[in-house]
Amino acid sequence: MRGKIRNGWELSKQSWAALRSNPQLVVFPIISMIGMIVVTILFFIPISATGIVSALVNDGGIADNMAAIVSAVVLFIYYLVAYTVTIFSNTALVGAAMKLVRGEPATVSDGIQIAMSRISKIIVYALISATIGMIARSIRESGRRSDNLLVAILTGIIGGLIQGTWNLLVFFAIPVLVVENIGVIDSLKRSLEIFKKTWGEGFVGSTAIGGITCLAYLAVIVIGGVLIFLAVSTGTAALIIGAVALVVLAFIFLGLLQGAVNGVFQASLYNYAQTGDAGRFIDTELARQAFLPA
Repeated sequence: MRGKIRNGWELSKQSWAALRSNPQLVVFPIISMIGMIVVTILFFIPISATGIVSALVNDGGIADNMAAIVSAVVLFIYYLVAYTVTIFSNTALVGAAMKLVRGEPATVSDGIQIAMSRISKIIVYALISATIGMIARSIRESGRRSDNLLVAILTGIIGGLIQGTWNLLVFFAIPVLVVENIGVIDSLKRSLEIFKKTWGEGFVGSTAIGGITCLAYLAVIVIGGVLIFLAVSTGTAALIIGAVALVVLAFIFLGLLQGAVNGVFQASLYNYAQTGDAGRFIDTELARQAFLPA
């Protein structure tokens, strides 16, 4: 297990190095972030402005039940659109990364064209993801509404396990969708097959990417905290706003970097699974060890 942790960490470092040499990949997480902001605004501002759900709740009785139904339907549609935006952006990212891994030039336009050619499958994938997400959320919410602390804890754990298991199942689904262009269900089966062969490095590598990002977040918190403290001590509103905005932007930037690095990591491991060569960014010997039995 120690070897898997070491290999996973090294794979994550090489993925970070690949992003530094191909900064255009960060554009795809930016597209995802902007899309999510737009989707959220389009869904929830009109609902808040019209007060439809609040009005139904205040009427009580049948209207109260209707409010729950309306809320669930709206939330599911939101999940569906949000997952479509996210999966589309990730597909574009992995598509561009796969070209780079194989030594081919890749632009943002190339990634978007790859995602557009698979849009129908992306929507089906998003539909399944939204359903899983709603189920996991419903289980967690049922526990939060309970007066029993044990029930709340158990439902939280169960909901988290469902979502976590799904995330592991689809780890290689997008690379499979990009390269093999097969049906969504077959993509999920193929993803699980590859992940089971690389469970150590696949899981630890993603954790290591998150760990490196977490350290960067901590640095931003410390440095940002000092900057905000100094700005507050001056009593100047412009400096305070500027310091807070700088910290928020740093957090957003780190999140975007993490998303791009994950795309490179998935594309490289998948390329090895298909060809026996990890490509330009990850050492092939490390990738080979990722497929060795535990």
